Amino acid sequence: MSKFRKFFKALKLIIRKPYLLNNVLNDESVLKEDFQGAFPGLALKQIRLLDLMKSEEVIVSPYAFLSGSSLATDFALLQLLCRQYQVKDYLEIGTWRGESAANVAPYVDSVYTFNLGDDQLLELGLEKNYVDSHRFFSKKVENIHHVFGDSQTYNFAQLNKTFDLIFIDGDHSTDAVYRDTKKMLSYLKSDKSILVWHDAKKDTEYPRFDVLTGIYRALPKEMHAHVYLVENSLCAVYLPFDVASESIELNRLPRGSFELALKYKSVN
Repeated sequence: MSKFRKFFKALKLIIRKPYLLNNVLNDESVLKEDFQGAFPGLALKQIRLLDLMKSEEVIVSPYAFLSGSSLATDFALLQLLCRQYQVKDYLEIGTWRGESAANVAPYVDSVYTFNLGDDQLLELGLEKNYVDSHRFFSKKVENIHHVFGDSQTYNFAQLNKTFDLIFIDGDHSTDAVYRDTKKMLSYLKSDKSILVWHDAKKDTEYPRFDVLTGIYRALPKEMHAHVYLVENSLCAVYLPFDVASESIELNRLPRGSFELALKYKSVN
């Protein structure tokens, strides 16, 4: 089929089904072009999870290997940041099964995890099994506090807390990431506090530009130089100090590997 025939066929489809236009607008090449247009000259940097680990062993537990979860390396990253930077108070937007909260709980004083309540989730038409899965691993952990509401409207000031590390893992649309990030800036405990965003990458190598656009739009320009993607994970992190970083090189040869030891644990 010629390019012209493809063009007119695509145009007819969009006229008949306008929602298909979203597939074009959300194409990664379009999102990348929009990002580069919004932040000309900004070079993405990354840090290596292996560098953070040094000689430390990380035990990721719990980890259910079920859909919609983070990677084991994402939970390892959160643990390492909490352990190495003396995080005492931790907040996350997006609880899901409670795996991230349960993974950091042993290393901090308090964990606050925020999510829509069960009734709100059911009102959205979500399946009961999906709703019941929320907080599965975190609901019985003593230092984890569950907070419910919509992050766009909830007044976090009523918690009377500020935080050493905030993990943003809620709605991943550009506008939602922008709003959550902008809002959370007011709840950082100090100029040494850390921000982490989940799903800032499509996979462990490729950036996700709709999420990155929300992050960089929300942050003051002086914070941009301290935002890093994290190799081997789906995360981006704001570290308010200089760390060893590098430019992103896609499809490079492996420079190290991880050793996984699986051990089954009953949840009954």
